[in-house]
Amino acid sequence: MTSVSPLPLPLRHAFRIAHGTNTERTNALVAIGDGLGEAALPPYYPTRLDDVEAYVSSIRPLLEDIQIEAHPPLVSFLASIPQGPSPAKAAIDMALHDMLGKRLGVPVYVMYGLDPAAMPVSSYALPIPESRSELESMLSDVADFPFLKLKLGCGDETWDEDIVQITRSLYSGSLCVDVNAGWNIPTTITMMERLATANLSFVEQPIQGKELDEWHLLRRLLPDSRIPLIADESIQGPEDVFALAGAADGINIKLAKCGGIRAARELITLARSLDMSVMIGCMIESAIAMTAAAHLGPLADFLDLDGPMHLANDPFDGLQFDKGVITLPDRPGLGVQPAGTGSR
Repeated sequence: MTSVSPLPLPLRHAFRIAHGTNTERTNALVAIGDGLGEAALPPYYPTRLDDVEAYVSSIRPLLEDIQIEAHPPLVSFLASIPQGPSPAKAAIDMALHDMLGKRLGVPVYVMYGLDPAAMPVSSYALPIPESRSELESMLSDVADFPFLKLKLGCGDETWDEDIVQITRSLYSGSLCVDVNAGWNIPTTITMMERLATANLSFVEQPIQGKELDEWHLLRRLLPDSRIPLIADESIQGPEDVFALAGAADGINIKLAKCGGIRAARELITLARSLDMSVMIGCMIESAIAMTAAAHLGPLADFLDLDGPMHLANDPFDGLQFDKGVITLPDRPGLGVQPAGTGSR
């Protein structure tokens, strides 16, 4: 059995970033046998639900055949399927890992020999506030979280700076910022200088992602003693990692961008070989995609897996997020199940 269906995800609050503001997202739920996967479909990405349905339909005979095998060869199978939308491939990858783990009776992290206790703490992202009072209210709710991420890139660099400085005056934990490509090179240079004393762990995706040469120009224009730079929207596949070596200090890997768990593991290995740090991040996604990503958490330097925390009602249970400390379920496969089922 193979199916694709919409997965509505109402948000707890309006989530404002440089790409726009949303109060609900609709992702795609992919089921292959008893395995579940999720395709993130943010409005600023080109893939839509019908694209996922079309891709799954185009390879349905292959997906039906692999369900027959007792222990399907995931690595070779996933490497052999045709090119298609990355979110669709990611959902298929998750569902097949879930299916195989259930057949083996072990969680995905056991399949890869990883220790979930080795995961770093995850950041928790705050959307761009519209006022100081709104920012202070958001900060009061997460004052005891150890690691926060501030969304910037509102179009007003003075307010971007104020957001960081106000936060730093009220919050002493680890702090990073994510601009979502909301600055240009001159603004980035100015802002990196202004924020130099804010003790930021990194600045994520300050500039547009398409022109990778601009990353190298930005690197040449910045001093060596600077806040580390993490690339997100600029990273889709291995060729982008190679292209950004020496310009970005690290990469943010998201399953929906790269095509799933198998592809993410390859990007992690490549980044390590190029002396780049690794973040595993998320979009607005349910516990399906977040738990899938968290199984690779022990391989990362940074985690940003707070997606389910922004949902009004997550339809699935999976990873537990306690002020940034992530606990994986010990159920087989991804370990996710419909919300309210009860067992861990």
